[in-house]
Amino acid sequence: MKKIIDREIIVGILGGMGPYATNFFLKRILDLTPAKLDKDHFHTIIDNNVKIPSRTRAVKYNEESPVNDIVHSINNLGKIGCSFVMLPCNSVHYFYDKVSEKIEIPWLNMIEIVSNKILDLNYTKPLVLGGYITTQKKVYSQFLPKSVYLSGSENRIIESIIEEIKINNSLEKKSEQTIKNIIKTYDDSIDSILLGCTELPIVIDEEYFLGKKVISSIDEYINHIT
Repeated sequence: MKKIIDREIIVGILGGMGPYATNFFLKRILDLTPAKLDKDHFHTIIDNNVKIPSRTRAVKYNEESPVNDIVHSINNLGKIGCSFVMLPCNSVHYFYDKVSEKIEIPWLNMIEIVSNKILDLNYTKPLVLGGYITTQKKVYSQFLPKSVYLSGSENRIIESIIEEIKINNSLEKKSEQTIKNIIKTYDDSIDSILLGCTELPIVIDEEYFLGKKVISSIDEYINHIT
């Protein structure tokens, strides 16, 4: 994928998955854009659509699919002038192919963009931390076949911590330590750590942990356009 550098474009953001992560995503766009004046920033339009059906429940329990709602929201962003759309949620990219068949503007694929960045940094075995879909469906394995995923029991702990962040927009020290203790058990089998849930970079901002590079999916997604 070519990097986006044209400030005349209009960036569509389909958020609400979850809402705090969407807010953080916009903040990081502003932080990472080399702008001296207001007009140097990207024109962004956000649809913070918290009513999109649960991606996890659709996959885990075969409940209502989010595909039609995602398609509707993306096409609405296209109708009001967005050049492309970004979805600051790793899990929703599980539905990328089904949605892409029905939308009228490009959806920048976070999983592909972040994976390419990891490979550019000469890493091949990231420990992927994320929610149920990202880890149990191994969404990064398409581009990073050597990526490492937590066991089911460990990932349920991470999922509960992600829910804590969604509710409180913060993380208790004991939860932060729990994440670090889990990572330590994989030290010998990984070469980097991927924050593969857009809630995790809200509370984890270390560049390295146990000598391993920490990669934020949010930041690398944004760096692609800035």
